[in-house]
Amino acid sequence: MELVIAFLGLWAFLALAPDAPICRTLHRPLVELPAKFLGAVTRGHVAAAAGLVALVAAAFWLLDHELLLVMSMMAPEAMAYLAMFEIGTLADAILGVTLVATTARFPRIGAVLGRIRQPRTTRARRPMRPTPSNDDEDGAAYACAA
Repeated sequence: MELVIAFLGLWAFLALAPDAPICRTLHRPLVELPAKFLGAVTRGHVAAAAGLVALVAAAFWLLDHELLLVMSMMAPEAMAYLAMFEIGTLADAILGVTLVATTARFPRIGAVLGRIRQPRTTRARRPMRPTPSNDDEDGAAYACAA
């Protein structure tokens, strides 16, 4: 309930003082983004939501008190079942699925990564050859002078 009151207070603040610096900052997340998402709602979305609400209402009407009992008796076991999983295992599973999906989507990544290998040893430099002792030429420095 506190969250609803906080949002209503922020929207009231936006309506009463639209030129305040904080209102200009809050305008995008509180007005523009919800308007963009609500603008994408079609008649099909509304019909599907109405059908789902009607289905749930019919189930509650038909099962009335029994459904409430079943749901309330199931809640502790459901919480224990959810708490049974270790979050590290779940994170590993999600990471593994993501890596497999990425490799399947981009098959050339394996080829590119295979080519970028680090050398196992450093390459030795080839020794410089000494100039021959019977060289009568003065070298390349005097080649342009002639």
